[in-house]
Amino acid sequence: GRQWKGYVYVAATVTLSVCMASASPSVASSDRSCRHGQRLEHNVNVRAGQVSGCVASLRLRGGDDAEDDEFKTPSEKLDRVMKATLGNTVWSMVKALIGWHEKPKRSPSQDLKELQDEAEARKKRGAITDRKLWYFLSMGPIYALNPLTHVSRLIAGTEKTVRSALLVVNAERDNMSFADIRAKLMAPKSKGGMGLTSSRVSEVFYRASIDVSKEDMDAPVKELAFADEDDAELEAFKQKALANAAKKGGGNEGNVAKKLHSAATKKWTGASGNVVKRLQKELIGIQSTGSFEVELVGESIFHWWVTIEGAKGSFYEDEKFKLSFKFDAKYPTEPPEVTFVAKVPGWAMPDAPTTNSSGKCPSQRANQEWPGRWGKRSHHCPIHPHIYTNGNICLSIIYDDWSPALGVEAVCHSMVSMLSSAKEKNPPADNDMHLDSAGGKSAKEIKGWDFHDNEA
Repeated sequence: GRQWKGYVYVAATVTLSVCMASASPSVASSDRSCRHGQRLEHNVNVRAGQVSGCVASLRLRGGDDAEDDEFKTPSEKLDRVMKATLGNTVWSMVKALIGWHEKPKRSPSQDLKELQDEAEARKKRGAITDRKLWYFLSMGPIYALNPLTHVSRLIAGTEKTVRSALLVVNAERDNMSFADIRAKLMAPKSKGGMGLTSSRVSEVFYRASIDVSKEDMDAPVKELAFADEDDAELEAFKQKALANAAKKGGGNEGNVAKKLHSAATKKWTGASGNVVKRLQKELIGIQSTGSFEVELVGESIFHWWVTIEGAKGSFYEDEKFKLSFKFDAKYPTEPPEVTFVAKVPGWAMPDAPTTNSSGKCPSQRANQEWPGRWGKRSHHCPIHPHIYTNGNICLSIIYDDWSPALGVEAVCHSMVSMLSSAKEKNPPADNDMHLDSAGGKSAKEIKGWDFHDNEA
């Protein structure tokens, strides 16, 4: 990740925009006259569910210069104008200096998918029941009309949290009981809930037009936990996985079964049952093959630590690291929060700085150098250009390029591959700047990642 390049890019864009304004009409005219290629526009009426009326202009291009300005992004327009103004050679040198990176072309199918998702999201937002105005009026005019009320809720993220809870309530009100919905809203995030307080839950129910008695709100919260009995579907999945693992590994099923966590086949008694079952199947798959070592943090199915090891012949050979996976009720539609564990309990800290490490720390093999330029801060994260010392990772598949088809094992293999492909063993150049800007944010809350290294 090179977040500092974003600031340089903005400054360069402002400067180059002045050049755009001063470009002669003859240049623009010449550029218009040299456009060539076949153009075909299709107006596609996009329908997401029962929603219609979202129109996408999809184009089939016969060449890179065949697109009309209507379909170009601001950066593409700027690139075209600067090529015409400065020439390809000079403009290429300027782009190299400012760290300009070309983004891959989007296909019509990608445009269509994005518009369908947007239409579906608009449909959900339009169907949601939210008596926000009535709630604030019910709290009294002083509360409703006080600007500090709304500013403080915005800064604290209260309105965003309540809005997310409203989406859950409106989606599940016909499928779940009041007790189950309340349990999901109030349960801690580590157990698949939303971690709301009782007052916020009352607000959510009021705004969603759900009448709740005081006795119901004061009743004990139903605990989201595993039951004592096994789930028949998961038990069958486990037996099949154990048989395949024993067949491939040459061992017997009994020995492999000892590696499985006790929660792998248990029935889940709370909300987000589909999410939990998906996680249980992934847990069975990983532990049955022994591809990676998995431990549930605090015995929570929603928080895993997975141990990975550097590949032979790489900079990280014989070094071990722990990846933290935090799941929520939106998994696998949205990615988990994936970071390296910066400080692993029970592990010795690396020797830093040193020219000859002792090897006592699992994340630092013996006889290794830790130069002073890497800093004196000790941690258990890999020293890698795309991995920050607080554990944050600049890898597109855990952010923008996530797909529900991926999972924990796929992410772990990608991490090992990223470590193996490293051409140097150095921390990110903008590590200190990233630590300052990240503050106490979670990895999923950090914006502005620049996935520029296509070989990682």
